Amino acid sequence: MSTTGPSVDVVEVIDSARYLGWPLAITILTILIMLVDGYDLQTMAFVAPAIVADWAIARADLIWVLNGSLIGMALGSVVLGRLSDRIGRKRAFIASLLSLCAGSLLSGHARSLGALFVWRMVTGIGLGGLTPLAATFISEWTPRRVRSIAVACTVVSVPLGGMLGAMIAQRAIPWFGWRSIFWIGTALPLLLVILAAWLLPESPRFLAQDPVHSSRLAVILNRLVRAPRFVGSERFYVAEPAAPARHWLGIILSREYRQTTLLLWAAFAFNTLGLYSYANWLPTVLTAAGFTQTAALGQHQYFNFGSFFGAVGGAILIGRYGSRLVGTGLALLGVAATLLIGVTLTGSSLPGAQLSLLVLAAGAAFSGMQSFLYAVGAHSYPTYVRGAGVGSAQTISRIGGVLGGLAAGAFFGLHPQPPLSTFFYALGTLVIMVAVSFFLLRTHIAPNRTRHSRGAPLIP
Repeated sequence: MSTTGPSVDVVEVIDSARYLGWPLAITILTILIMLVDGYDLQTMAFVAPAIVADWAIARADLIWVLNGSLIGMALGSVVLGRLSDRIGRKRAFIASLLSLCAGSLLSGHARSLGALFVWRMVTGIGLGGLTPLAATFISEWTPRRVRSIAVACTVVSVPLGGMLGAMIAQRAIPWFGWRSIFWIGTALPLLLVILAAWLLPESPRFLAQDPVHSSRLAVILNRLVRAPRFVGSERFYVAEPAAPARHWLGIILSREYRQTTLLLWAAFAFNTLGLYSYANWLPTVLTAAGFTQTAALGQHQYFNFGSFFGAVGGAILIGRYGSRLVGTGLALLGVAATLLIGVTLTGSSLPGAQLSLLVLAAGAAFSGMQSFLYAVGAHSYPTYVRGAGVGSAQTISRIGGVLGGLAAGAFFGLHPQPPLSTFFYALGTLVIMVAVSFFLLRTHIAPNRTRHSRGAPLIP
């Protein structure tokens, strides 16, 4: 399409628009999608103790099943992230939700560990696409002044969905059996597929990359600014370097981005190792320590509840102090909380309030860091490779998640069984790398006062 009209910087239009309105509605719909993502992400943690009892298997037999979704996520993150750079954020979002529906439906029909592993891997493909797509989508749709908080609220919806899922599981499993958890995990994303197809718009930044979308982009921006300012003949653009004629992997590993990419990969991998060790194994570890299944799921809720404070509270602090200090501090909190949980479990009686407080702190640290990593990751790459850059970081992060799951399974397979405190001591030592790699990143989000004084954008 010919674009003979004036030049229009799409980012300036988005940054000048009111957040209370369409951008807020888009954020809310994305948050709902991520709540469902968090529910489906943690379903195996909810049903694992019931499957152990129902199928008369050992805890160690669940290693690969619990890792099935992580393996699928490693594939889905980079494939769907790159797909979103080619066909658009909206279509990739819907493809992720459809994969989630199919995997959950078939998981509910599984009759063996092998089948359950395969269907959890299908579920993981959808899970792998949703979070980086959500971070990318929100970062491209919200004004700069609220972007960090909007991304944090979106990503923190994942553990909140897990918290709601734990509450549902406490009631649904005793009444309807563990398969009911998967039926719910099928119905919810199917409903959101319909809503997303109907209500979710495409990213203006993505549309601005090709003049053929000018008419469509003009309609979207007119709705955003609530005035007929654009007719479609404008030259819409995003003020960033043009896409080089290289493969996306060559771009993110080029001299310009290599250090950032490798540090992001390390921070993602070690933080995911910690996050998924809690999310997938905490109920199993605590039942092995003598907790009832209900009590173990209750502690799991504390972990997810802490996630809200870590992500949202941290996002507010980032606006004042920047992401380097706040994120590094949270990472160190996660290290301390994990080591102290190990100390707490060495006692002769089951711990109560002290354990709950430490689990809450661990949830705030690991889930808060996860949201910061997505925000900083989206901040670190230009539009034409943002989906692939963040998606590849999440793919690498699943290596940490899988290794954590394998290590946890191997731990429960040891005879004689080491003290459960050893599990947390080892985990606390490994996740020190989160603080180190995150601190060394050079693409941190600056405090608001610095951005305003320098006129620098939050997202490149």
